[in-house]
Amino acid sequence: MAGPIKKVVVLGATGNVGKPIATALAEAGYTVTAASRTPGQKFPDATGIVSAVVDYSSPAELTALFTGQDAVVEAIPPNALHMQATIVEACVAAGTVQRIITPDFAGDTFNEHITELPLYVPKVEAQKVLEEKVKGTNVTWSAIITGGWYDWAIPLGYYWINPRTNTLVVYGSGDQRNSMCRVSTAAKAVCDVFQQPEKYANRPVYVADHTVSMNQLIPILEEVKPGWQIQKVDLDEFFATAKKMWDEDTAKGVEVRLLTPAYNMLGTYGIFEENNRYNADFEHLIEPGSGYQKTLEDLKEELKTLVA
Repeated sequence: MAGPIKKVVVLGATGNVGKPIATALAEAGYTVTAASRTPGQKFPDATGIVSAVVDYSSPAELTALFTGQDAVVEAIPPNALHMQATIVEACVAAGTVQRIITPDFAGDTFNEHITELPLYVPKVEAQKVLEEKVKGTNVTWSAIITGGWYDWAIPLGYYWINPRTNTLVVYGSGDQRNSMCRVSTAAKAVCDVFQQPEKYANRPVYVADHTVSMNQLIPILEEVKPGWQIQKVDLDEFFATAKKMWDEDTAKGVEVRLLTPAYNMLGTYGIFEENNRYNADFEHLIEPGSGYQKTLEDLKEELKTLVA
């Protein structure tokens, strides 16, 4: 049996999810190396974190980084996923890495229909590469599925709840429930996996603070901050436009798609598709006894700050 996980490398540790993960791990007592491929980035400043700049395409640099480490967290963006084979091979070559946390932290990439939404294809392909590369080795994996990071997105106006314009967008009927997560909860889930690695080995781990529909949210938001403007969007037309824009970006040779309109629109469609085809409502899969799920009253208190 492998020993306890104590030393962890976080790839993408200067990003929106990587930074809080590195911080949470350090605060929980892990020895953390925060890694980025880009020089000059602001690293997490929690006590005990060591920073490193490394070329994710370099087997030698990655193997050296991973040697002596117990786990690697891939908090990397979609445009870095083509380097997955090199990253996983380096984990195996290091000889000490027991667990890889895959580059998920979003929608359910284990859903059978998810590749109908092309933004998820790189993550699905990265998972296939990982599983093939770790066959016959001592390296295991966990994938953390979180849904949308609402506490990060709402204040920035990236969500369908936009406090900057005082606008709520209702896609389709507004009845489709979706599971959503705070960034801090995603970070806590990484700690939880490392505390019980056998329990979470080689499978997805579903994590969310709330599962709620837009029609449930509207009265809560009106109570918290009256006077919202409500915009209704036809879901079929929205999806058709998103696919057209994605194809146009493909024809133009767009490589970095994160935060492009088509990327965000296809992700939004996956959340609000009326029949839960893409498992946006994964409440039934959230880890039992984990303490992740909060009440609507808790959400109301959070929204008081998020939409202020």
